[in-house]
Amino acid sequence: MRRLALATAFVAAAVIAACASPAALPPPPASGVGTQARFVLANPAGLLALDDAARPLGRIVDLPPQSAPATPVVSPTGKSLVFALTQQPNKQTGFGSDLFTVSLDGTGMKPVVSHEGDNVFYASPRFDQTGNVLYFHRRAAVITGGSFIGNQDSLERLDLRTGERKTILKDGADPAISPDGSKIVYVHLNQGQPDGLWTANIDGSDARPFFKTKDSWWYLQAPRFAPATAAQPSRCEFIFSGAGHAVSSVRGPGLAHLNIPSELFLAPCDGSGVRSVGQTGDDVVPAWSPDGTQVAYVGVGGFFVLNLGTQNVRTLAQGQDFFFGDLVWLR
Repeated sequence: MRRLALATAFVAAAVIAACASPAALPPPPASGVGTQARFVLANPAGLLALDDAARPLGRIVDLPPQSAPATPVVSPTGKSLVFALTQQPNKQTGFGSDLFTVSLDGTGMKPVVSHEGDNVFYASPRFDQTGNVLYFHRRAAVITGGSFIGNQDSLERLDLRTGERKTILKDGADPAISPDGSKIVYVHLNQGQPDGLWTANIDGSDARPFFKTKDSWWYLQAPRFAPATAAQPSRCEFIFSGAGHAVSSVRGPGLAHLNIPSELFLAPCDGSGVRSVGQTGDDVVPAWSPDGTQVAYVGVGGFFVLNLGTQNVRTLAQGQDFFFGDLVWLR
């Protein structure tokens, strides 16, 4: 599923969820199913708990009818998730998406950030190291005289202890927080469309293009930092999905990537270079293994695991649940 516009993706997901046949859905929530999971997959079927062979164990929580979850992230404690949820229009605030939290055992689901107006969407939550601060993307449609003018995109910071919230960056989406908590890498937007990866200090200052090279892409998404591990405590690199890679600053039509395969790219935190580590066929959302040696993703009807050392790709599963979705690799 090409993510040309965040709002479009949410709308499409909600429509698919509304039209899904009950027979096509996995088993209903089971007590503690999320605590048994190796992976969590968010797609129109719900928040799905998967075992180590990507077999559905059930839904972690029973979400409202005709709703669609997206962009889950696990808390630093490893005991809960925060995710975006698109639902049927609210009578007071209209259509949009909110951020919710839920424990992996399926209890304690509650809103974290609620959309405040029609066509306001929240997505891509990211915790800081402490779990006390949440960063996320806000998109609001600009409508004047009944006509759609464009979107306002920003990256927001919420202190979960005090409720203090502020905008830290404009024209940004899909944030990723560096392992040491000092930097943010994000997809920079130009008129609502991705035009490159940018970086900034964690407070939003000194925002600038990430790469020091002339590499460019027709489309890119989902930067994800490698986890810090005992074996590599100072490791700093991230992976992202991109299409239309060129070593040039010249850009063409923004839709060119629709006719070419996507790839996963690995880049060091100093922006000095980038390398392709595998072709995916479609835009995907990569999920790191906890040990930082593998990356999982879903797309084109399959659940895949890429070994970064050998660049071998294993197909764990195939089926209707794996045409698109956002993954979390829990353990």
